[in-house]
This record gives sequence, structure tokens and C-alpha cells, in this order.
Amino acid sequence: MSKNLLVCFFLLFYAVSFYFFSGNSSFIYISILMFITYFVVECKKNDTTDKEQVFTSIIVSLTFTYFAIITLLFVFSFVNPNSSYKLAQFFPEVLTLLVWMIQVVIYFYKERVLTTLTKTLMYLSQLILPFITLVLVFGVYQTGNKIELHRNNYTLAIMASIAIILFIYTVLLILKHRKCEVSNVWDYIFWPSLIPMTIIMLYSTPVYSGFVSDDFHLGEIFMPLQQMLNYGLKLNVDIMSIQGIMGPMYSLINDYVFNGNLSSINYTFVAFPIIMGALVVLLIKKLYGSKWAFLFIVFSLPILYESGMNRTYLIVPYVLILFHKKTLSNPVKWVILYFWMSLIHCLYNPSMGAALTVAFFPLFGVMLYRTIKLKLWSKVFLKHKLLFCALLVIQLCILAMLLPTLLGTIQFILDNGSANTLAYGISLFSESQTSPEWFPKPFPYDKLNRLLWEAIRIGGWLFTLLLFVGLMIFNVKKAVSFNKENQTYLMILYCIVSIVFLILITGYSLGRLDSGSMHRSGSITFICFSFLIPALYVFFLKNKFNGVIHHIYLIIFAILLGSVATFGQQQAFRITEKLVQPMVVPENAIFVNGAKQGLPDVGEGFIAKERWREMLDFKTVLSKMLKIGETYADLTNRTLFYEITNKKVPTFYSADYLAANEEIQEKMIKNLDKEAPPLVFIGPAIRHDGGPASIRAYRLYKWFLERDYVYYQYNSLQFLVSKQRMLETKAYDGTTDTDENELRAVFHQKDLKSLPVAWGRNFKEMKDRFQSLTDYMPLSGSNEIIKEADGSIVTNGNDPYVSFKLDSSMQGKDADFLLIDLNIIGSQEPFQGQLFWNSSNRKSEKYDEDHSFLFNVVSGQLLIPLGSDPDWLKNSHNELRFDIGDKANVKVKINSINLVKLVN
Repeated sequence: MSKNLLVCFFLLFYAVSFYFFSGNSSFIYISILMFITYFVVECKKNDTTDKEQVFTSIIVSLTFTYFAIITLLFVFSFVNPNSSYKLAQFFPEVLTLLVWMIQVVIYFYKERVLTTLTKTLMYLSQLILPFITLVLVFGVYQTGNKIELHRNNYTLAIMASIAIILFIYTVLLILKHRKCEVSNVWDYIFWPSLIPMTIIMLYSTPVYSGFVSDDFHLGEIFMPLQQMLNYGLKLNVDIMSIQGIMGPMYSLINDYVFNGNLSSINYTFVAFPIIMGALVVLLIKKLYGSKWAFLFIVFSLPILYESGMNRTYLIVPYVLILFHKKTLSNPVKWVILYFWMSLIHCLYNPSMGAALTVAFFPLFGVMLYRTIKLKLWSKVFLKHKLLFCALLVIQLCILAMLLPTLLGTIQFILDNGSANTLAYGISLFSESQTSPEWFPKPFPYDKLNRLLWEAIRIGGWLFTLLLFVGLMIFNVKKAVSFNKENQTYLMILYCIVSIVFLILITGYSLGRLDSGSMHRSGSITFICFSFLIPALYVFFLKNKFNGVIHHIYLIIFAILLGSVATFGQQQAFRITEKLVQPMVVPENAIFVNGAKQGLPDVGEGFIAKERWREMLDFKTVLSKMLKIGETYADLTNRTLFYEITNKKVPTFYSADYLAANEEIQEKMIKNLDKEAPPLVFIGPAIRHDGGPASIRAYRLYKWFLERDYVYYQYNSLQFLVSKQRMLETKAYDGTTDTDENELRAVFHQKDLKSLPVAWGRNFKEMKDRFQSLTDYMPLSGSNEIIKEADGSIVTNGNDPYVSFKLDSSMQGKDADFLLIDLNIIGSQEPFQGQLFWNSSNRKSEKYDEDHSFLFNVVSGQLLIPLGSDPDWLKNSHNELRFDIGDKANVKVKINSINLVKLVN
């Protein structure tokens, strides 16, 4: 099979797979066009090599022409933002098709002219493309039927300068290049044009405001740099950035390319993947040539560098550099690159960086062994003494400067490695979880569609894992039996690296299974289908076109690549539309000037009225309650408010959502012990999948509720304020330190579902953290219960319960949890239990629904977080009531029931 036909079949299978999942038939039409081009080229009696070059020249030059036409259309829209977009719907495709027809006619009747036409198209296209950089300052908003223009002159100057520089550099390269003989179309591709092509593929129309995203994720991205610059805090030493240095990188782009305030973060989120993607494309151009850079832009780039994949951006360059033949041929260089790239990768994203660093250990061992065996370190030293010493000193100095941050990163990995993630996410086997609405549903049955969804989201990286295990075994047998080629050994090492990486990243990949999102588990599938599998072909199989098994491999990864393409950037292949359409502003949004309202970090831009009112209210409360130099603590996970109000984070980690274990909570409490903030923001809160702070970060929550704080509310905002500050500000009107109804609404999670079961199953491992307070709690009463001789009880109605009396009144703060050990006897189904308690301050009935917990009951131990209800924590109690479902004939044996205290 010729290369041309193989390329056609590759695109055909890619197009069919892409259409199956997206419903977009664009690539099918392109595939048909490619097959027509192939047969046209084959019809002429030419040398096979010439046919391959002609076919490639037509397709590549046509692609560049299409991008250039789109750029011209965008420039027209940039200058005339009120112009109609109807032309954009068909003009680029029609004009490109016309150019293709001219190419085919010229090939048949004047073949020599085709080379000149290809050269002209490539040169002209690359001169036009640089002006697409202006899309990052397009600034066209649609409010109703009105078009508004909001462009920052500073950013406009930067983008215009970049466009001019790329244009001038392209002109110089063309002048230099036209005097040289060119063997194929790939030599016509200049590096400046790869940047605009990256912009076209990765650009997505920004949302009308960066504040559309939630306060937690926005805050965790933009807050760390603010804390470093404004308060001198050291990264991962004084303030923890869960986004690694990725967050500060976003902030730097926002500060130095855009407005420098939060109004421009919608464009920052678009620009960051473009910048990272462009750097990788240029790296591929340098290491592997223009052909692979071009193919990477068209097929893999929109998936691997869409905005939701930002945690994995450094995986591609890391692997490409360390498996490049020139790097592998120089073990000293390889070891140095491995060390520094691993360090940077771990700082960028600790989860991905640590996993990939460990995955490369086998290859690192091989390369280090070679440097020692061949005495390469001494040879390099003797040959370049001065340079060797200078570089060693520089590297040691850099390492010394980064050491505190590195140690903090390592501690972050260790702390989070011990986190109890039982409360994370949504169960993979949850009955309520189905494939999301946007996912194509080719089957009439929901379960089949769900299976397809999970097969891509989770099955993708599992399939890749099995594929690489099989390839490794095959190549090991091959190497042992007869094949001693270095390529075989390198392929084995590549498979080992991939296998170890996929195993190590399982905790991250399955740590949270969002019901409607491809991220986390899906992002690993993207990496597998868009990079690891294709890279194996590029590294080891690209020159073996004659083998049938290699043809099959190519077709398989075409299907896999097409299957995930639509789940990457949703706008990636609606190129014309995304470049020229305005940002649509909803009716509930207004244009604000933050500086005039005392919130300069908000900037000028559109924002929802409710969010803006909330920000102003928050500023009002801080102005009233805080003195100069003071800050507040946060139990809402709304980290962005630290950035908006320019306040210092007092707790090392900025959000209670991140305090998922004892180690992290103790670090935060240690900071609070040094200086307790007079104000605590408690609601409205963002909870994601972690539940209220009273459950996810119990020690932190308990620390605040045991202190001298009272409840305070300002409009919709809820706070805890120190009593002393309330007296100073005379803000006591309408507030009380016993207003537990409001506190319960904020912190109490009544339905615990299976959480007590999960914790109970792990109680043996956690028992050292608890102190038992009651050896025996006698039965003090029952209802609709029959007591059996063996100590078990049988329900005899629809409201069965048993009561337990404490020997003496127990302070809630001294009894954090209740541990129940029971057995359900017989074949009864698991049921829902309910626990009530009485409180010393309760003036109404003895038990009520508000002061209770619901939870699933199974045989074994159940650990119920009583202290997560403020009423329990702040009062004393002397009796508990356990409701045993709502059906008769349920037989249960309660082996023990004990109050336990959480200890350090």
C-alpha cells in the first residue's frame, strides 16, 4: 500500500470515528476530497516518489490556503465588527475548493506550473497568517442586538507587535529560502507560521466574563502570585498553590499581556494553552521536523492543549525530549535534562510531574549506568573544565533558591497522598449516573450509551495500558530470541515508562469521577490516544510502511484519535465561527468599573449583577469588621475573594476543600493559633463534591466553633465574627452567639448516605485517632421493638427505635463521633437509619428532625460524625435515639454503641 493511500485511509477512519461521536461530517468531506486527489494523482503516469510529493503538496498547500483565507476573513471582521457573519459560514470552504480545482487542472495540463503554484500559495499564506494574533484582543461583545467594542490598547499593541515581528521574520525567511532548492513541500513551512496555526486551532471564543467560572478554581489559579508579590509569601512554604506554578504562570500572562486585573482572565484562559501549545509545536519542529509539527497541530494539538487539559501540558515535551535520538545518544545530557525537567514538571503539577518522574526511573537507571560505566562525567569535565564548573555552580545556586519550594512540594505530595478520599466524587457504579446530555447517544438503550461513555473516559487509558503490556511482552520475546537492535530495547523501555505512568496516575485519574466531565480520567485517555500511542508510531514505526501489522496499528490509532477529538476543545473544528463571533453577554450582566467602586483588582468588564452585588457587600463587611492589616479566614472555598479584596491568606491552604486530612488541617490550625482572624466567611459556600466543612475539614471547623465567635449576616453573606469585634463595631443588632438554626443551615449535612459505612469499614486502621468515652450505654427505651433472647431486636412497626442513656451529661465537643457495631440478621436488604439526640438548651420537644442524621445501615461498624452538627458540638447531651428503618420484621443485633473523641 502506498503512503498516499495509507494517509487517505487514515483520514477516512479518523473522519468516521469523529462523525460517530460528534455528528460533524466535515472530515468526511475532506476525506472524500483526499481520495479524489489520490486517484487524480495516480491516473497520471509518473514516478511513485513524484506522486507522493505531488499529493502531499496539494493537501498541505491547500490547508495553509484555507487558514490564510480564514485569517483574511477575521481581519475584515476585526476592522468591521458590525459586519454580517453569513459570509463566514461558507466563503472559506468555497474559496478553498476553488483553489483545489485549479491545482488539479494545472496538475493534469501543466504539471510544471504546479510547483510554482504550491510555492506561491505557501509563501502568501504564511505572510497572511501572522495577523491572526489579533484575535486575542478581538474584544467584540453582543448585548442584545447591540455590538460593543472593548479593547485594551496595551494588549492591542502587544499583539500587533507580535504579528508584525512574525510577518517580517517570514519575509526574511522567504527571501533566504527562495534561492535554495526545495525537495518537498515540508521545506516551505517556516516556524513563524506554526504559531498562527496553533492560535487558529486552539482559540475558542472567550466567555463574556472570567467571573463565569467559580470562585474556588479562579482563586486557586490567580491567588498565589498575589500573595507572593503583595505579602512576600513563599510558594509552597508560606502559601500552598495546589495548581503548582501553573497558577502563577496564568497570573503572569494576565498581568503582563492583558489588563492585569480579573476582567481580562477570560482572554488569559484562552491565551495560556495557545502559548504552551505554540512552544511545544516549535519544539516538535526543531526536533522532528515540519511534517510532524504540522500533523501534530491538525490532529493532536486541539485535544492535548485544550484549556481543560492544562495539568498535562508538560507531558508531551517531557517525553519528546527524553526519547529523542540525539538526547538518547548523549547520556550526560539526558541525565541533566531528566533532572531539571522533572523538577520543573513537579513544580508545574505535582501529580503529573511525580508520576512521570518515577515512570522514567528505569530509563534513568540505564542512562546513569552508561555515564558511570563509560566514565562520561570525567571526560566532559576534562574537555570543558571551565564550562562544567560554571554550569555546576549555576545549577547549585538555582537549586538552593528553589529548595524550600521543592521541599514544600514534596510535603504537599506526601500530605495529599495520605488524604482520606472516601468522600471524593461520585461513585462509578452510582445508579443515578448516566452519560451527559452533550454526549452522543448512538444506541437506544441508556446502559449501552453509558458503557460507551465510560469505555472512552476510563476504558481509554485501561486499553492503552493493556496495549503497552502486550507490546512490551512481544518485544521482550523478540529481543531475547533474535533481535538485538537498539530500537527494540528502546521500545521496551518506552512501554515500561508508559505502563508505570498509567499505573501511578490511577489515583489522580479515578480520584474524582464527575458525572458529566471527561476531565481527570478522560484527560489520561486524551494523553493515551492523542500522544502516547501516536508517539510510539513516530518513534519506532514510522519507516515501516510495508508491514501489514503497522498499517493496522495506524488505522487503530486513527479511530482512537477521532473518538476523542470531539471531547477536546468543542470549538476546535468550528474554526471560522469561533474566530469571528462576538462574546454574547446575558441580560443579567452589567458593565462595571471596579476601581471606582473600591475593587481595583476586578477591573473593567461585564459581570452578573448578583455576583457584583455580592462583591460589593463583601467589601462593605470587610471595611466594617477589619482593621488595617487584618485579614479574614475562609470556610466557603471562595478563594477568589482573597484576590478581589487583596487580603492575606492566613491558613497556608486557602480553602477548607483542600484540607482533606489531619496533616493539612493541623498545618492550617497552627497558623490560626498564631493569630486568630476576627472574621470568618462561612457562606454561601462552594462545596463541589466534598460536603460541608464540618465533614470534610472537621478539625478546622471545630477550631472555629469552639472559639469566641458569633454568627453575623449581611444580606446574603454569612460570617462568624469574634465577640470582641462585634462589641467594637456595635454590630450586635439581629445577631446572637446561639443562633444555631443559621449555623446548622451552613454546616449540618443531615443525609450522610454511605459515609458512616465507609468510615466504619476503615475504623480499624483509624482507631489510633480516636479515644473511647463510654464503655457501655444502657438501653433506656424503645418503640415497636421486640427483644430476642440472643440479644438481638426485631422491629414490629413502621417507627421502630431504641434509646440509649448516658451515665452523665456529655459535652458535645468532647464526643465528636458515635461508633455503632451491629449485624443485620437474615437476608434483609440494607436500610436507612436515623440518629436523634437531645440537647440541654432545647426548649421544644425532646427529639426533632432538624437535630438528626440519616445514613445507610449495613452489617459492620458505622462511624457517625455527631460533631458536624453545631447543635451537638456546642451543647451537652444525655440521651441518643437510633431509629431502625421504617419496616417491620427487621432483625438487628447491636453489638456495641460508643461515643468516641477525635484526638491528634
